[in-house]
Amino acid sequence: MLAYLFHAIGRRLDSRPTLIIVDEGWLALDDATFGAQLREWLKTLRKKNSSVVFATQSLADVDGSAIAPAIIESCPTRIFLPNERALEPQIAAMYARFGLNDRQTEILARATPKRDYYCQSRRGNRLFELGLSEVALAFCAASSKTDQAAIAETLAEHSRAGFARAWLKRRGLDWAAELLPDPPEGTAP
Repeated sequence: MLAYLFHAIGRRLDSRPTLIIVDEGWLALDDATFGAQLREWLKTLRKKNSSVVFATQSLADVDGSAIAPAIIESCPTRIFLPNERALEPQIAAMYARFGLNDRQTEILARATPKRDYYCQSRRGNRLFELGLSEVALAFCAASSKTDQAAIAETLAEHSRAGFARAWLKRRGLDWAAELLPDPPEGTAP
């Protein structure tokens, strides 16, 4: 299956700007075939006007992989999430391998989760706040197991058509739910 997907993706790369998004990257790194393909993409896709967005919850997933040097070298822009444990010696050493100095690691340790992000690039480094509203956070930051169970429950009770309104109410954002149009006729509220 992976061989077919690699072939299909490769055929579609025709110099139009393309992003290949690899979410939950640790799964890719755990598979030797996919890891080798990811390494190849990181080294060659710029020639085809394409880029890889690689996301993982833990730097240790990348740090411990066979292709860590290729990821570090080929990803000139990195976005780090806050980590209250960043100053612990083992974790700080890992951040150092990704090019962060002591001050930058301290910034990560003191940053606010689900609000602050640290961008490291050739053009400079900066802590930034995504600035999502409480409504956007209700949808974008609902990632815990409890949130996922609540989402499934809300979908089961209200269908896709009524999900947004029901979810906003469940999150205590009744005022925002009232701004949404009514679901189309014939759908569950």
